[in-house]
Amino acid sequence: MSIKPILKIILQGLGAMLAFVFSLVIANMLSPLSPEIMAASTTASGFLSTPMAFLFNAVINAMILVWAARRSSFRGLIMVGQLFVLSFGAQVFMTQIETGYFMSAFPLLHNNFQIYNLVFRGLITSVLLSVLVTWIVGGFSKKTRPESNFTVTTDNAVKQGAWLSVVYIILYMLAGYFIAWQVKELRLFYGGPAELNGFFEQWGLTAMAKPEFPAFQYFRGTLWMLCLVPLFMGFSGKRVELIVLSALALALLPTAQLAFANPLMPAAVSLGHFWEVSISTGIFGALCAWFVPAKTNPT
Repeated sequence: MSIKPILKIILQGLGAMLAFVFSLVIANMLSPLSPEIMAASTTASGFLSTPMAFLFNAVINAMILVWAARRSSFRGLIMVGQLFVLSFGAQVFMTQIETGYFMSAFPLLHNNFQIYNLVFRGLITSVLLSVLVTWIVGGFSKKTRPESNFTVTTDNAVKQGAWLSVVYIILYMLAGYFIAWQVKELRLFYGGPAELNGFFEQWGLTAMAKPEFPAFQYFRGTLWMLCLVPLFMGFSGKRVELIVLSALALALLPTAQLAFANPLMPAAVSLGHFWEVSISTGIFGALCAWFVPAKTNPT
């Protein structure tokens, strides 16, 4: 590869990083957090410093969205939609429905509409970022885009999604216990025991307290897969590249924001969730990319 394409990729990445910061600032201006959350933010800490957290999030968002856009066979508003589903779905919607499910652990979100505000802020950020990244990579031009190498049929998505969502529950339970639940601060934060209990004992207690839990997580597994479907349908690269991109997208888009100082949870809890979610959903993203999309030309 000559220096010119490399330089172009670097400039597009830097442009997308600036676009991420711009989108975040606009979202904060249009939909600020409540005074209570802002006050709690002054004493909150993250597992990265604020400048490093901004840099980390900007790099992750730029890398994944520029990569997806450059490999996309779509253009214009269809590319915007493709990037939006990936960005908003994986980074905002999927994380906040989990927050809503465990709402009792977050007093600052009780008896107010702040969880909806968090979703709305994420919506603004994802819309702006998706539009800007599409523009940065030339997605609004009339230049011919490469053809997609993959397709997703309804029958195959249903067939593969049926068992992949079960795998997601298994990954969630394994990572939840063997990674997140090993952190004492995290156990106490969610009302768990100070002393570590056994795997089956803990999940048995969870099942008794929340009998709908398996169905909820099965539903989330299906939604995680759907976040990737537009990426699959427009991807012009090879299968191995799609697997890597999908793994990184589901591993890092939902978790990078945990690096920020978080008034809703201590830094130790954020770090525990970072490793738990990035590993489990990263593996799940790779499996989805392996089994859900079919080659448009198998030969």
